[in-house]
Amino acid sequence: MDIQPQPVGCCGHDCSRCKIYLATVHDDEQLRQESKQFYRDAFSADLPLHTFHCLGCRSEDVFALCRDCPFTVCADRHGVTHCADCAEYPCPALTEYQKTYVNRCNQIPPTKPTK
Repeated sequence: MDIQPQPVGCCGHDCSRCKIYLATVHDDEQLRQESKQFYRDAFSADLPLHTFHCLGCRSEDVFALCRDCPFTVCADRHGVTHCADCAEYPCPALTEYQKTYVNRCNQIPPTKPTK
């Protein structure tokens, strides 16, 4: 599998901390199980374990619940790679989504810099 770096999603989601992305890149069954449990508990989405696979929103291998992401569709429509590159940034829909979900759900904690 040829894995390309996918550091940030269209909406600003940090793929490098996303448990589904990390489970895919590192073939980590524990992170896949944690993701499945998170989506079951948070959204009542009981998805098969094999669907917890993603190489980022701009790849051909996108997590099942993110395949129809309105922000990716909108970024494409506006001819930008990321929402932050759009002339209409930040739009109300993105602002609300970022406040609620971006880098707040199913992510490993950020690492603290060492001194």
